[in-house]
Amino acid sequence: MTTLETGLARGWRGKRNLLGFCLLACLLVGGATQRGVLIDAVLQSIVIAGSAFALMSAQMTKPMRAGIVLLVLILVLGIMQLLPLPLSLLEIVRPAGLLPFAGDDPSAAFEAAPVSLAVSRTIEATIFALVPVIFFIAAASLPQDKFADLLPFFVIGFVCNLIAGGLQYSFSTGATLGDLLGYGVMVGMFANVNHFSTLVFSSLPLIVYFGFFHGRAAIATLLLILTFLVLLAAGSRAGILIGLCVVAISVASLVWRGRVGTIAMVVLFASLVAYGYGALVQIGSQQLDPDFGRREFALTTWKAIQDNWLWGTGFGTFDLVYPAYEKRDMVHALYVNHAHNDFLELLLEGGAGAMMIFAVYAAMVIARAVQVYNRPLQRLALLSIAVILLHSIVDYPLRTMSIAMTFAFFNVLFFSDIGVRPASPESGLKGKKRQPREEVLLPAPQHGR
Repeated sequence: MTTLETGLARGWRGKRNLLGFCLLACLLVGGATQRGVLIDAVLQSIVIAGSAFALMSAQMTKPMRAGIVLLVLILVLGIMQLLPLPLSLLEIVRPAGLLPFAGDDPSAAFEAAPVSLAVSRTIEATIFALVPVIFFIAAASLPQDKFADLLPFFVIGFVCNLIAGGLQYSFSTGATLGDLLGYGVMVGMFANVNHFSTLVFSSLPLIVYFGFFHGRAAIATLLLILTFLVLLAAGSRAGILIGLCVVAISVASLVWRGRVGTIAMVVLFASLVAYGYGALVQIGSQQLDPDFGRREFALTTWKAIQDNWLWGTGFGTFDLVYPAYEKRDMVHALYVNHAHNDFLELLLEGGAGAMMIFAVYAAMVIARAVQVYNRPLQRLALLSIAVILLHSIVDYPLRTMSIAMTFAFFNVLFFSDIGVRPASPESGLKGKKRQPREEVLLPAPQHGR
């Protein structure tokens, strides 16, 4: 290896380690749910700086282009929400109660106002949405063998959360890290048990893959047992039920063979969606008063969407808008800070533009799924993405730094070609299309005997 090649290899290792540290830091201390937590601002600064360093002298790849498209769309929509618009445009699909007026005289209205009802909140929320996309672009710029080395950072963060959760339930004292982190830690490193469960059951496909596809079945089995014990201790019935379904689908995916396997995978996936959604709704209604639960949140949010569907109300403004549509008998001491349905909340805050961006992302995922349907690692990464989106129907896991970065990491796995190398020229026959060969994270080649 020449001096130049050695220098390039060291440079890529440094960028990989920096991105790995960013991911690990978010997994360890990014479990806050409330707005304006200092540790989240620190994590966002670290991720942006680390990603910018990793992108220096990087060559463009297809996954990077997809990430840049989403980055530009989110940035443009965020900026549009901050630009003043004539009130005549805002009045088209916004009730008078949410329009700005000067003083108590409704006739003295401002001539123009931004779409966002709270500019500072929209700026904060837009930055939050951009950070995982920036990390995705930076991670996708790494060579495949260097990106494979990001996996230990994720595994360390995942295992640390499991250990922290197990220790918390083994202690009789109520000591927490809240004073240090700025948010109350309930289980693992998360302020919300359901978000901890999201990290756990979305990571199960990777455990199954690297355990049973990489010859470490015993370690994977022990880790799965530890995972379900922690979920049981946390009292997350939804996490246990969805986790079992995810493990079943992951194992089925690895033994996928032919048309029967395809049909089985479709049936299992549909069962996961129906059963997981039903379990989450049922558990959500048990945790809250039946008249003050997720169904009521969704119905009230939908009423607000009908009045603000075109422009939205501005990212980060949900709790400012929700009280205006809340029923009088639904007002309690605890206020509703999120819709517990990220898709409805996204439509309310971002309007039609936000849903168009999500549609672009969904189209990218579907197109990629068609390309990698026969690759085990990419199939299981898609499963991890799907269960996070499924959970977002009845909760808001993607509004924590830890889950947002985990989601970005799974997307890099899904959109990358890690674990696959082109077939050798000798193996192809003339006139036939050469198919890529499956590998396990590009292991070192073995010398012939």
